[in-house]
Amino acid sequence: MNAPPPVLPHPPGAPLRVTGLGWYVPERRVDNDTVARWCGVTPEWITARTGVDERRYAADDEPTSVLAARALEQALDDAGLAGDDLAAVVVCTSTPDQPQPPTAAFVLAELGISGIAAFDVNGVCAGFLYGLGAAEGWRRRGPVAVVGADKYSALMNRRDRRTVSLFGDGAGAVVLGPARSEDDAVRLVARCQPEHLDLVRVRGGGSALPLRDTADPLADRFEMQGRAVVAWAEEAFPVVVEQACAEAGLMLADIDRFVLHQGSGRMVELCAKWIDAPPEKVATTAHRFGNTSAASIPLTLAHEAQHQRLNRGDRVLLAGLGGGTAACATVVTW
Repeated sequence: MNAPPPVLPHPPGAPLRVTGLGWYVPERRVDNDTVARWCGVTPEWITARTGVDERRYAADDEPTSVLAARALEQALDDAGLAGDDLAAVVVCTSTPDQPQPPTAAFVLAELGISGIAAFDVNGVCAGFLYGLGAAEGWRRRGPVAVVGADKYSALMNRRDRRTVSLFGDGAGAVVLGPARSEDDAVRLVARCQPEHLDLVRVRGGGSALPLRDTADPLADRFEMQGRAVVAWAEEAFPVVVEQACAEAGLMLADIDRFVLHQGSGRMVELCAKWIDAPPEKVATTAHRFGNTSAASIPLTLAHEAQHQRLNRGDRVLLAGLGGGTAACATVVTW
């Protein structure tokens, strides 16, 4: 007689219970020819080093909140809900409309929603995963929308080939159904290593360096030490992925689909290599939209679902990296 299987503390990969998905990218396409002219390289240099063919830029009158609202509008429609049916809206962004109030409040205003909780989460490119964790308490009150949205074109130093070649604007949204039990909870594994604070940053515009106190024209521009980020990520990324699989009671080979932060086409390839993920199981949108920061995971999720690459019962690994520096991962059942 065979021994019974081990009893797990919870079902493998708790169900994400997504009831609605939406995504939005601006109309303006910015190709590699354009970016190459800005930063003094060739289009071939950009393609070879980033795996990004084009990205989208929002218009001047299209702030982050508008990107987020368009994605949330689509997700609500997909869920068959009105905005007032939600218990909360969590907007994950590192490019807020303004320092305060939260961008989530502007999203509600854009959609004509009132009387529900609305707040921001800033985990930079790992923001959406932090947002999933932040949404858990509110799901006891009803459906919750988690929106990743960023407008990095507003922060770009167009002469910096290391960053301007990577980033684009966009938004992705999920509507999560109310929690039924503890087994519904998204179990997020996250680690922050503040010893690497200077690897990804915007120096000016906060209380430490108000823009009025500096004459540096690049103080409000995005900066990233790409090689150092890759070196850190190679150590940090496999750790959180392994922990997330262990918490779900799964092996990496049990994962059906990998939806990773789209740092660049090349970064997705590296992350997949570090964890031995089969390329055919790895979702990619970076070649079309670039690095959309907190938007990249929900945008890619919605894109995958739209193209019928996610099936009911699939075990999906969501994992990302962000400034701070942060590495996050979770395993969910679709």
